[in-house]
Amino acid sequence: MLKTAIILIIGFCLVHLCKMLRLYLVLMEHQIPFVKFVLMYVRTTFVNLIVPFKLGEAYRFMSITRLTHVWQVGILSIVLDRFFDMVALLLILLPIDLAMTGTITGFTLIVLFVVMVLALGYLCVLPSYTYLNHYIIANKTSKRALMALRGLDVIHNWYQFTKKLITGRSVLIILASLGGWICEAFLLKEFASSVMHSSFRIVDFGNYIKSIFMANGNPLLSGYTKVTAVVFLGIIFVTHVIYIIYRLCKRRTDK
Repeated sequence: MLKTAIILIIGFCLVHLCKMLRLYLVLMEHQIPFVKFVLMYVRTTFVNLIVPFKLGEAYRFMSITRLTHVWQVGILSIVLDRFFDMVALLLILLPIDLAMTGTITGFTLIVLFVVMVLALGYLCVLPSYTYLNHYIIANKTSKRALMALRGLDVIHNWYQFTKKLITGRSVLIILASLGGWICEAFLLKEFASSVMHSSFRIVDFGNYIKSIFMANGNPLLSGYTKVTAVVFLGIIFVTHVIYIIYRLCKRRTDK
């Protein structure tokens, strides 16, 4: 029993260290104090666990915006976090699909399509902006042309925000995300056998991933989510009590 508990605790810590590292790498340029970042991650992850369909991301957006004071970063950090998460998922789902069925399943194709659209959109922004900007300035003088130029500037600004968030860190972000999923697979295997007393195969991990996005009532997902939510609730209580005590001690020291 003690051995199982230790394995589950270590697995849980590794999973969320990887996920936290992924988001931290995205937000690194904004130099958020690490303690505040950890508290934000714990709170927003708990909300995401108890709110269905990932609607808790709205709370994460508000939390990141409050820390960075830039609302664009709040949106883009969540989009990029999900994007790199899906890239890592593809690296796992594609081999599983090919090994188990010899073909690519519909769900994996959807994830692949979304990743390709987002990646192509990002890669096409700069050359398209450069060409259209020069073309409109050289050939158009109407009010519509001015509106088009303003629209292009908005798109270019978003591109620059995105570039700043991922430049030089893309591979590290993918590795952190991949590490999180691999650790979660081992954690789920131990959780399924020791807590739910059921088997856990490679195909079960694929079904688990799909159920996260499709909300199809997977028993493993339901049980794992409930236990994780309770653990995070305890972590929130402990970390915030420690932080409050630290702030109070610091105030007394400064006086």
